[in-house]
Amino acid sequence: MAIKSKELAGMLGVSAATMSLVLNHKPGISEELRNSLLERIREMGYGYMIRDEEEREEREDFGPDKTIAYVVLSEYHDDVEEAAFFPKVIEGAEREARKSGYRFTILHMYDESGEKLRDSVGKEQFAGMLVYAAHVTDRMKEALDALEVPYLLIDCFCPAVDASAVTINNRQGILAAVDYLYKRGHRRIGYVSSGRQICSLMERRKSFRYAMEEIGLEEDPAFCVEKAGTGQRAQEYLEELWKDARRVPTALLVENDVMAISVYRALKNNGLRIPEDVSVIGFDGRSICSMLEPPLTTLRVPRRLMGRLLVMLLLQKIELQSRVTETVTVRLEINAELVEMESVSDAK
Repeated sequence: MAIKSKELAGMLGVSAATMSLVLNHKPGISEELRNSLLERIREMGYGYMIRDEEEREEREDFGPDKTIAYVVLSEYHDDVEEAAFFPKVIEGAEREARKSGYRFTILHMYDESGEKLRDSVGKEQFAGMLVYAAHVTDRMKEALDALEVPYLLIDCFCPAVDASAVTINNRQGILAAVDYLYKRGHRRIGYVSSGRQICSLMERRKSFRYAMEEIGLEEDPAFCVEKAGTGQRAQEYLEELWKDARRVPTALLVENDVMAISVYRALKNNGLRIPEDVSVIGFDGRSICSMLEPPLTTLRVPRRLMGRLLVMLLLQKIELQSRVTETVTVRLEINAELVEMESVSDAK
């Protein structure tokens, strides 16, 4: 959730004045203190609050029509499992917006129906919006369209809803992972899903079915977990499930890196070794991958680049809407990169 610089100062044990100097790259404090605070701010996920050092003073006088809003309409964005993913996206978007002469602001509405949009957002306030929602319905799209503000959806593409979006190429990423496992000799490949109704996660699950068909393997329901839940609940569910050796494949794809923590614990508590007994691949490329034992092979998403591309495409959409009356729906997909660590071995 977005916070004020004064609140961040309190969390870090410094004065509001010191925090202002740090966030705005102003003189008045030692470089050692500045660098230490900047590092801690980024580690905490608030790097988007740091102004671009190259930003010119004259850009401070932004008008309402020079503001891009990052609008959160879903409770999932504040979930601990999702929180680690989005700060880098926000940081990339904020920096690109400022470089293009726009102010960047964040609005949390937790309004999955879109009913509060008109009261909270007036068309005179923003040049454009980047909108995050776990799932977009026709009702929500109608509410967004009624604002008459150009917008893009963030990592959420619903084929039944005609709205432009920048998303992760889940199909490409999952196919790359399945193909990699296949070439390492794995034929008994499973998938672990939390069951959460988040658009991108549901697409990854569907992409697994597609990938298995593409390489000529039949998906075995015994190896696929559809609704494990999250956190401790997921760990306990998987532990009980994998007590039956017939339900344990030689390799697992997991919907994201955080879910892989529960997978690791459940496998180890059942006496199964990673990767000797079961190979594991995550998704997203979060920093936690290198902290797991063994380090987790994953599909890395360039999150800062994703934020930059969101703003670039939004500015193009703003320019296009000022020139033509036709509405064009665009989906820009960003490929994921397979990062080999130590959680995959050749099948026995």
